[in-house]
Amino acid sequence: MPSKPRASKYISLNVLNDLGSRSARRRFIWTFIILAAVTALSYWSASLLEPENTWSNFIRSVSSNLFSAALTVLVVYGAYIYFIREDIERPEIETLRPGDISDEIKELPEDTAFYFLWARSATYFRAETLQRLSDNARKARKTIDVTILLPDPQIKNLSEVYEDMVGILGENDGKDKLFKNAVATSAACALAAANNRNLKVRVCLSNFIPSFRIDMSDRGAILTEDDKSLYALKFSRQSQFFEMFRSMIISEVELSRTVDLSAYQWKKHRAGDEDIPVEALLSFGFPEDRVREYREEIFSIIKPKDHRYK
Repeated sequence: MPSKPRASKYISLNVLNDLGSRSARRRFIWTFIILAAVTALSYWSASLLEPENTWSNFIRSVSSNLFSAALTVLVVYGAYIYFIREDIERPEIETLRPGDISDEIKELPEDTAFYFLWARSATYFRAETLQRLSDNARKARKTIDVTILLPDPQIKNLSEVYEDMVGILGENDGKDKLFKNAVATSAACALAAANNRNLKVRVCLSNFIPSFRIDMSDRGAILTEDDKSLYALKFSRQSQFFEMFRSMIISEVELSRTVDLSAYQWKKHRAGDEDIPVEALLSFGFPEDRVREYREEIFSIIKPKDHRYK
């Protein structure tokens, strides 16, 4: 009779995964390192006082005990991480602490043949992920197929909904943000693809605006929300939900409008160049009047300096 599958195989809400959390691990280790350093400094300071001083003896006694305890905890926890944690099978669905999302999402572009992104602004993708994909493709000398799915900014209802969403998040820094980000993302992708023959990029504009963000590669899929203080979900490649999201994205891509990234010779430019003509942005087929109106803002965010996981 086959044994019943463990619940932790599908979703992790157990103590071992909490102890193995990267952000929790960093906080834990640094807390005890600081404690050890403070107690060592206290012991040294007390040693400078008179040997017969009662307070000096008391401080040295307490400091030495706390220092020994801190070192013991660090050694035991280090042994746990080294001997036990690595042998734990990662679940098909894993909850990610807010502090762990950044580390996990940075690993997705590594050693992969494809990358899917279904988002709204793709700010983080332009700032970090696209460059990682380009570097990995060049280093491994293999082709990486990248598909970006964004809401179509030329659909008025989608732009209005997006403005409401960012307004709730307190991001009221200008209008037509959906339009600006769609053009900026197209430009960033065109620049990257033109300057790396191993990077094949496609930008599609959907009739749907998602309430979440999905990053997907051979290493798994991560579903996140706008509020970076919320938990995320990571789906392994073996999870049925991975294939569900992949099929959903592929279907949405087939129903979406594709941006022509090859209508202009982007190869002669680099991200951050100030001499990129407005004709380069117009080659994507977006309304000319709006592109010209927001030209400077679009160029300034092609490779943004700030993003949610900085």
